[in-house]
Amino acid sequence: MENYNGNFNYISMDQKTIEFYRFISKQVIFFKFILKAYPKTYSIQVIVSDFLSLIVNDLKLETRYYYLNQRSIIENYMRMILKDQLNITHITKQSFKDLKEQNQLELNEIEYNRIINEYKIACSFIHGGDFLQEHLVSNFEECVDNKTQISERKRKGKISQFFEMVNILNKLFLIHNSEEIDNSFHRNKVTLEYLMGKRYMIKFHQIKNVAAR
Repeated sequence: MENYNGNFNYISMDQKTIEFYRFISKQVIFFKFILKAYPKTYSIQVIVSDFLSLIVNDLKLETRYYYLNQRSIIENYMRMILKDQLNITHITKQSFKDLKEQNQLELNEIEYNRIINEYKIACSFIHGGDFLQEHLVSNFEECVDNKTQISERKRKGKISQFFEMVNILNKLFLIHNSEEIDNSFHRNKVTLEYLMGKRYMIKFHQIKNVAAR
């Protein structure tokens, strides 16, 4: 299956790409439900836009913009998890320390490092650094020709890492916003399970059972 990417080129819509777009679409619908119940939540407005932009970035092979939106997704998840920091302008090292400290029982070292590493990679593409220098020619060509030279293998790895990171952030978001999620999907838990999966629903019911005691 092929899809026109808007730059007079065609890209292959392989199974991994289809899974990537389906995953993002479910995330958008999930947050749209929450936004309907809580329409003034600015971080959710931004995260919906960021997720949608990732599809455009991928279709147009815009690596730097992809990581710009990924960084924004991480930051806005953190603002919604660390509720005492909702009004801060910048996510700092202390923000990540707080994330780890406040989720000691739910966030293991591997999961924490995955979030940190993805954030560092995103920042490197945006601001420069050793990681960016390794792809300097690729980023220059992206500016000129709107394309990159990153291999399909690396792209698939990037997508897999994104899946894992978002699932971790979704778990933390659930822990700290279970009431909001419950209200947003009132009498619509079947849709919630379709969007987020069975494992997510098991965690959701565990949290609700503890809260009901």
